[in-house]
Amino acid sequence: MAQENILDKKISIRCSDISIDSALDSISKVSNCFFTYNSDLFKSKENINLLSENESIRTILRRIIPDSTLNFHTADRHIVIVPVRFKNEQTITEKLIPYISYKKIKGIIFDESEKKALPYASVGIRGKHVGTITNQDGEFSLTISSKNIHDTLVFSYVGFKNQEIPVSEISDKTIQVSLKENFISLQEVIIRNNDPISIIKASVGNISKNYPQKPTNLTSFYRESVLKNKKYMIYSESVLDIYKNSYKKNDLSDRVKVFKSRKIYDVSRLDTISFRLKGGIQGCLHLDIIKKLPEFLDPEFMSFYQYRLADISTFNNQSVYVIEFQPKPNLNTPLLKGKLYIETNNLAIIRAEFGYERHRLNELRNRFIIKGSNKTKVKPQVVDYIVSYRNINGKYYLNHTLGNLKFKVKNRKRLFSNTFSTSFEMATTNTKTENVIKYKSRETIHPSTIFSNYKNVYDKNFWGDKNYIHPEESIQDALKRINNSMQQVALGSSESK
Repeated sequence: MAQENILDKKISIRCSDISIDSALDSISKVSNCFFTYNSDLFKSKENINLLSENESIRTILRRIIPDSTLNFHTADRHIVIVPVRFKNEQTITEKLIPYISYKKIKGIIFDESEKKALPYASVGIRGKHVGTITNQDGEFSLTISSKNIHDTLVFSYVGFKNQEIPVSEISDKTIQVSLKENFISLQEVIIRNNDPISIIKASVGNISKNYPQKPTNLTSFYRESVLKNKKYMIYSESVLDIYKNSYKKNDLSDRVKVFKSRKIYDVSRLDTISFRLKGGIQGCLHLDIIKKLPEFLDPEFMSFYQYRLADISTFNNQSVYVIEFQPKPNLNTPLLKGKLYIETNNLAIIRAEFGYERHRLNELRNRFIIKGSNKTKVKPQVVDYIVSYRNINGKYYLNHTLGNLKFKVKNRKRLFSNTFSTSFEMATTNTKTENVIKYKSRETIHPSTIFSNYKNVYDKNFWGDKNYIHPEESIQDALKRINNSMQQVALGSSESK
């Protein structure tokens, strides 16, 4: 479609009681074009009804945006809404950037051969500090600035070749990305010449080279949930501003500021909870294994573990060692087991998957329960963790942390037991390395705070404008259905507890 004809293209569209933002999204889907504008322009506007049969986009836009101080410019398939002081022939330049908002891209990443979704795959702009990860169903949502219109999105997953798509070529807001397997078989000669313990010790020795030695600011999406018998009781999510200290040995404390948050309680089920599960924001920060080395990375405790170089795979088009570790048998204390992914060229640890052995979990009960009751018997069933790091211009930054825990709970007065599951997850969506701000203590939330008890104020104008990980479908539908009055009831109920 020629640039000069975008506004003259005729479409038919029918919408009722929607915001101007939603109307523009609907027009975008029907016409295969994109809108860029300052999102503050329409925040206070009332919802509109839109009924049009075979009318030009120009006519429809002027009907829903009658403000004569605003005009419509075109660039490729983009329609830019800007003040009239910009001349029609002016294209998207730095002068227009302040009036350009964001482009939302949603999609799913899957294995090309088996057609299976790829959970926790990395999505980011090449060489930039903007990105996210997919959820358990391989879905992602990324909001990028119009400044990135000429950049390239990179999709990565362990064992697969990268897929790269220029932002300017993404014509649909929902895309499907297939990745091809890029597995490298491990030859026996490599096994004989590569000692996993030596690799890990070298990786720890290279921390000062591979990870930032100056503080950074992270913008992260955080969510946590509690389920009882596979039904949600608590679901909360927030955008966090994090002051991330450097990876020097003495820089241990990070500071967390809650930018926006929201939560849902199933009040009818809360009275059955007689204990609190550890995790939350503190759990996510503690999963940064480069910041505070766990036993399986600490040379002082490595003698308690068995290590095996299992494979050589790939990530981000680089070869990586896959090292499995597990505790030596007959130890008195339960220890973690799992996998490490270490780049072969610079020995940077880029990912770890680990958890406690199932048959030793009952010995660890008190590690995961904050508040208990004599009336209940709690037995851990699953304790699993994931952490990954993202390479940006040669340095590795915290990208994603995830904890999944499951417990069987039996009340002495009841015949049947219940299964409780909790998860806490944090994904970095933006990293700032210059002009880093160290937040004041009074602005921050203590990482050990039980986030579901944290008092927040729901901002309905905010949600949907930031990068986020899609929650599972059932809770996603709940978030769509819930209206403002229901939110206030839920929030009021949770804050009174």
